[in-house]
Formats: sequence, structure tokens, C-alpha cells
Amino acid sequence: MDYSEGPKSIRGFLSKYRDRGYYVLRALLDSSRIVGRAKLGDFETRDVKDLLAKYGLDYNPVPLLARLEKEYGIIRTTYRSESQHWWDLVDKKSLEEAIHEYEGSSGREDDPKVKLLKVQFYSLDPENILNTLSKLSRRKRIGVEEKNIIRKIAFNELPMIVDFLIKARAEYEEELLREISIAEKIIELSETLVEKIINKGLYRVVREEGFENNLGI
Repeated sequence: MDYSEGPKSIRGFLSKYRDRGYYVLRALLDSSRIVGRAKLGDFETRDVKDLLAKYGLDYNPVPLLARLEKEYGIIRTTYRSESQHWWDLVDKKSLEEAIHEYEGSSGREDDPKVKLLKVQFYSLDPENILNTLSKLSRRKRIGVEEKNIIRKIAFNELPMIVDFLIKARAEYEEELLREISIAEKIIELSETLVEKIINKGLYRVVREEGFENNLGI
């Protein structure tokens, strides 16, 4: 198979799936470089998922991995069980070259509007906000201090993050895939935390009303 040109080549895959395909290819290539443990192939599906999460992306790579094997012949299964799926890269050098070319010529960094949206988004320190909300979501109790933090984010940064998300989804979904994923997680966690606060308040009201009714008030 020709890995350089054609609809079923690595470049054909990148042309069809763009940034989503690029990040999957990058993740499986980075996975193949993991050392220090026994391996049953170049990379494992679980490692690809973990790396995508580290990139800030939240999607399942399995459908694209299946296409890479069956339709494009870029990877092949070496071992499969109920808990593991290992693959080999058929032509690692061609994959590296195609990824390098895509990174240099995709034009993702050239559009001034994309650059502006990225500058605006990262000026809000979204990764720190996401980390803060993630920590708060794991706490059993949401106190006054935590409520103030959530309120500050909700009224200061969150409106601008929502504005960014609307623009990014409408015009640059592929170019800003990672940023969109981070923004969506921030909004989801914010909503979850507010629901937790509301539910706690409702529980307190019900408990107090029930106590009053038991006293015959």
C-alpha cells in the first residue's frame, strides 16, 4: 500500500478526519514510544485513551482505530483479550512523516481568528479553572469558601468561556478541538457543582420542614 498518497493513505486519513484523526495518530505514535514495561505490540488502546485525556480531549478513539486497521492498513492487531487490545504500526516512518507534515501545513495556526480565539481562551487560565472545579467536585462537602469560588468562576470567567465555546463550535470546531473539550468540561463541572449545592439546600429545607411538622408547628 502507498502510505504517501491516495484516499486510503495516512494523508487521506488526515484529510478526512482532520484534527480528530491527527490527535488519534499522535496518541498512538506517542504510545508506541512508551518503554519500561512488557508490551504485546507497539501500543495498547488503553494508552491511546490515556494520552488523549492528557491532551485535554474526551472522545473514544476505538472507532478510528478500527478504521485505521480495516480501511487504511496503517495498524494491525497483535493481541486481543477482554481487557487488552494491542496493535503494531505497519509503517512507523511514514506515519511520523505524515504527522510532521500535517503539523506544519494544516494551517491551524495561520488563521488570525483562530489565534485570537486561542489567546482569549488561554488568557482565562482554563486549565487552572478545570483543575479547581475537578478538585471541588470530589469533595463531599461544599462549604461557604467553595461556594464563593464557584460563584466567582460563574460570574467572571464562565460567561467568556461560553462565548468562546459558541464561536469555536460554529466556526473552528476542528481547529480548536482541544480547547472546545476543555471548555465543555468546565461548563459540565460547574453545572454539576451548582446542582450539588441546590440539592443540598433542598434537602436542608425538607429536613427542617419535616422537623417542624413533627413538632406540630
